[in-house]
Amino acid sequence: MFKNLHELIAQMPDEKSCRLWLAEQRWNGKPVCPHCGFDGKIYVIEGGKKYKCGSQTCYKKFSVTVGTFLEGSNIPLNKWLMAIYICTGHKKGISSYQLGKDIGVTQKSAWFMLHRIRAIMTEKVDVQMTGIVEADETYMGRKYRSDYVGLSPEEIDYKLKTPQNKKGAVLGIVERSTGKVNVKAFSEIKRDALTDYMRDKVEEGSTLHTDESSLYRKLEHNGYGRETVIHSRKEFAKTSVTGYRVHCNNVEAFWSVMKRGIHGIYHQISYKHLQQYCDEFSFRHNHRHLKDHEKFQIVFKGLIGRLPYKELVAPKNN
Repeated sequence: MFKNLHELIAQMPDEKSCRLWLAEQRWNGKPVCPHCGFDGKIYVIEGGKKYKCGSQTCYKKFSVTVGTFLEGSNIPLNKWLMAIYICTGHKKGISSYQLGKDIGVTQKSAWFMLHRIRAIMTEKVDVQMTGIVEADETYMGRKYRSDYVGLSPEEIDYKLKTPQNKKGAVLGIVERSTGKVNVKAFSEIKRDALTDYMRDKVEEGSTLHTDESSLYRKLEHNGYGRETVIHSRKEFAKTSVTGYRVHCNNVEAFWSVMKRGIHGIYHQISYKHLQQYCDEFSFRHNHRHLKDHEKFQIVFKGLIGRLPYKELVAPKNN
């Protein structure tokens, strides 16, 4: 098994070696028809490029990429594998321009590849957080401060209230005991929407550590404990009456990494794709203790499913 990008390229330099590796990952060496699920006799045809189902009711041809995020792509598989390794390994991500240069594809192709990769970086396990849970909200869709230079406070306030500038609110929650993060993008955070999401993701009876925001007030009367730090008074950590530390430092540390990635690598993102970027950064954070080749393997557990280009560029409903 390869342990770095150099070894990946050396072990899978061509299409044939990549297909053999994918077949091992998907079927554990024994092909299964993706059309009917037949796992008996499967014929290898076209020099290993395709298979043919041996079921008397099927007899359909298929390849190792059918039904996966790699289906229908004309980009060589070894370039796909390199792109996945780079995207999962870089702490703050990689731009489509840079990826295109690195693996030898156009920027448009690299952009589509990155979005397909983000689609499979979504966490599949949905377990409620428990114990002490830190929560904080921020904005990823606002204009840069330099855009407001020379404007009066009234003009800045007006711009911030316009729909295009209000979009891009994100809520982050971190389970203190495990360090796992969950991030949700909203067009605009409202108390009821936040309450519903928190009740879905955090186990009742847990203790929330937040700032002084009134958005969490409703949860105090719905089975959750709450401890706050008052950032407006420069209070960032304190000791509770029970002796444990109250702070939001873990979720704020995640924001610092994500914002550096957004501003330093991608520069700007639209609200339409904001959730996909949140999934990308939370995936890397939740698996930050693993080595790059181990994160690469985890991504391939989500091999099934694909993101069509028409769906990617379709207008967002909200």
